[in-house]
Amino acid sequence: MGKSSGSSGGNDPSDNKHEQKLQAVLLADTFSNSFHPITLEDYNGSLPTSSPSPSDGNTKGRERPLALCPLNNVPLLHHTIDFLQSAGVEELFLLCSSGADALEQYLHQHKQQSNKTHENGNRIAWSSKLTIHLLRFTDCTNTGDALRELDRKNVIKSDPFILMQGDVVTNVDLREVMEQHAIRKKADNSAIMTVLLQEVGGWGLDDEDDDNEEDDDNNMTDSENPNTPNDHHHNNKSKMMQKNHYLPPLRSSTDDLLLAMDPTHSNRILLWDSHPHNSTSSIPTIFFAENSSHITLTRNHLDVGIDICSPDVLARFSDEFDYRELRSQFVANCVAEEEIGLQSRIFGYMLKRGEYAGRMGDMRRYHRVSMDLLRRWGYPLVPDQYNHSCSGGSYHEASYVCERHLVYRDVSGGGHGDNGGRERKRSHVGRSTQLSGPLLLGPNASIGEHCHLQRSVLGPNCTLMDNCHVVDSHLWGDVLVEEGAKLNGVIVCEGAIVRSGAVVDRGCVIGRGCVVGAGVHLKEFTRITLAAEVEDDDDYSGFDDSSSDDSSSSGSDDSGTDDEESSADESEKATPQVSNIPSATEEVEPISAVDTNYEVVGKDGLGRVWAPSPSDEYDSDDDEEEKQAEAVELMKSESIGYDMTLLYKKWKKLQMEEEDDGFSLDGMGSDDDDMDMDDQWADDIGDTNTDANTFSHLDEDGMQITGRQKGVDVVQELRDICLEHETSSPVENLRIELNSFKFSQNATYSDCCKGAMMAVMDKVLEGYPDSVPSPGKLVVSLKKALEYWQQLFHSICMGSEEEKAIIHALETMALGSGKAADVLGKEPAFRFVLQTLHDKEIVNEVAIFEWAEERKEEGKDGSRGALFWQQPTQDFLEWLEVSSDEDSSGSDEEDSD
Repeated sequence: MGKSSGSSGGNDPSDNKHEQKLQAVLLADTFSNSFHPITLEDYNGSLPTSSPSPSDGNTKGRERPLALCPLNNVPLLHHTIDFLQSAGVEELFLLCSSGADALEQYLHQHKQQSNKTHENGNRIAWSSKLTIHLLRFTDCTNTGDALRELDRKNVIKSDPFILMQGDVVTNVDLREVMEQHAIRKKADNSAIMTVLLQEVGGWGLDDEDDDNEEDDDNNMTDSENPNTPNDHHHNNKSKMMQKNHYLPPLRSSTDDLLLAMDPTHSNRILLWDSHPHNSTSSIPTIFFAENSSHITLTRNHLDVGIDICSPDVLARFSDEFDYRELRSQFVANCVAEEEIGLQSRIFGYMLKRGEYAGRMGDMRRYHRVSMDLLRRWGYPLVPDQYNHSCSGGSYHEASYVCERHLVYRDVSGGGHGDNGGRERKRSHVGRSTQLSGPLLLGPNASIGEHCHLQRSVLGPNCTLMDNCHVVDSHLWGDVLVEEGAKLNGVIVCEGAIVRSGAVVDRGCVIGRGCVVGAGVHLKEFTRITLAAEVEDDDDYSGFDDSSSDDSSSSGSDDSGTDDEESSADESEKATPQVSNIPSATEEVEPISAVDTNYEVVGKDGLGRVWAPSPSDEYDSDDDEEEKQAEAVELMKSESIGYDMTLLYKKWKKLQMEEEDDGFSLDGMGSDDDDMDMDDQWADDIGDTNTDANTFSHLDEDGMQITGRQKGVDVVQELRDICLEHETSSPVENLRIELNSFKFSQNATYSDCCKGAMMAVMDKVLEGYPDSVPSPGKLVVSLKKALEYWQQLFHSICMGSEEEKAIIHALETMALGSGKAADVLGKEPAFRFVLQTLHDKEIVNEVAIFEWAEERKEEGKDGSRGALFWQQPTQDFLEWLEVSSDEDSSGSDEEDSD
């Protein structure tokens, strides 16, 4: 169970809360491979004086995390810490899985700048008011695992605290949103979270394709604020510039967020659906009653990646151990909870005009955020406001000025500083070179004659020789581009070389120290690296208490409890020291010839081609080539220069195919299509343990149900829970257990009814271990069992849907195999059981009539049709209809009297 929030002790809790420092949690690991192979390469805080040596393959913990990738010549982590410090954060917990040593090295470089350092070297004060704790969770593979480990350490005390993704760049003022959250939390203890949202405009695409029109993702918003709603009439100039392409560039290629909010109740979120392939979504009808039908549906907002949370959020993750994702599982399930007593309310906060937020979770958005900042939409996050600028973690005193056309140049000439012993000079640009902003030229940059640079960033010590063409590219430091080379939409890491005449197309990545040979044409979306190929770790066994305690923390507050101090001591012993990380001056064995794809990078090139691995999300029975093609397409969609209209059209096609399969836009299919699906469902039944609910992680449209684990047979799990329940215990205990499982898997009461009915029949048949009971004996045993189970069905049957689910469960067992099928498939057993459930008021005539209407179209040749058209079953339905008519007539006569 999760730990409750609040301060301990005998003092007034309000006083403790007032004295508590504002804490923040930064998820430095995005748990994705969007920046591979860059984030697989060895990190080194100092820029090399020459081309770096290739990786020796042993980079565990030393790989460069996304937080240390330079954004406009400053590590992203530096931007983030400055932002949190300006928000009043006094204690920051930096959670990392990969790249833990690299982060520790980066933080270690700043210890000398402050006297506020801890003797063990792990507690680092960024300023006099901010303390940073580095927590290593090396076994965590997802956000949920990391937050559960954080909750287990019991270090988050402030209410609220800030939870921030590591790929966020923003200038938002958090004071107002934290005040609003505190007011809501004081009035309603279930208000546990406030999610920051940014309005950017929804997807839009003209139906007509214009193949003659050149696609240029950057033209659309060169002069347009990305925070402004893109509503087709706001900026006619933008629409004229690109007739068929006005897709918000800050959107992720894996996410299409649909929100339902109640603006009359502080924008309470009632629906969170980010699956791009869904053509339908559902909102519980109870929300319309609770919120007076004031519900707004919108696709015009992006998730900023910053949350204001109560410590209850961490406790919820500990309670629900199957939550892996913060948004698609935790948030989506919390807002969908219908039972009032169990609801955790989550609210949205809309960024105001003038506030900017962008997430550089992939390279396409990385480029967009970089250009937005150079366009000054994120002021004061602009180069001429930087106190220092750095690349890769090594500081260079730099002073930028913004010249015409948004061209930023370093003007801090003179001195050596920490620059590899080289003299620091102003950037040099040839007189005949054309510069088109936004453009950033770092210290010691040298650009020859007749070059063309546009929408690009050059890091420290970059050299471009004559006649170079660089557009939409990022050169991170010590990069050499020789004569006549052309780069368009490329990221070039430190120490890389592009030889003369080479052409590097959009979406390419040139890793640290790689070389593209002379005259080579590197095809679009190619990524080359010197990092060793990473093999999957088959011996992963999760994390247990011992591994977590010994290796997951590299920083602790010495003012905490004894337990916290003990944990810090243990982690200090197990944490690798910064001195173990090789520096740029250490010699590493040169890369072997077999590691270079000379047919790609040229005879004088260096580096291997990196290819993405298929995600675990793909089904294991899919074709390997198909899985690899999907992974490559995902990589392309996350690369600079990718045409987002292609992605939109793909999503639209998938949604149309889903509709063609028998589902309309409102999620309702035709009766014939429902019958066909039910036929297939019944035909696939092999036995009572393998029914349609083998795919119970899918909804009626065949889509993954939010919060439900793939491959988990929910009905079978519920059935097992009922079978394991001892009838000597109160049935209320079982109801609570079923309810808890229902919430954890986002199941329904219909699922509970199915599982419970199957379990009851199993228990009845357990009384006949060596024989098959006759229909009469079966009914007698069933009536006896229902004396106990009847109360459970009355509590979980909310209406006719749940009662029909009970009948469907009986059908499943009758059409399967084994003893249950032998009994229920034999006349008149099915009719007797159905009538018994009706007599016990577990299934009423309304549900039976609805079920009968669904089955009347069944042919007698089918298995389900044969069961339905059994004469005893038809006699019962006829009797029930007559009885219902008589009751109705009698009621009418009484009313007339």
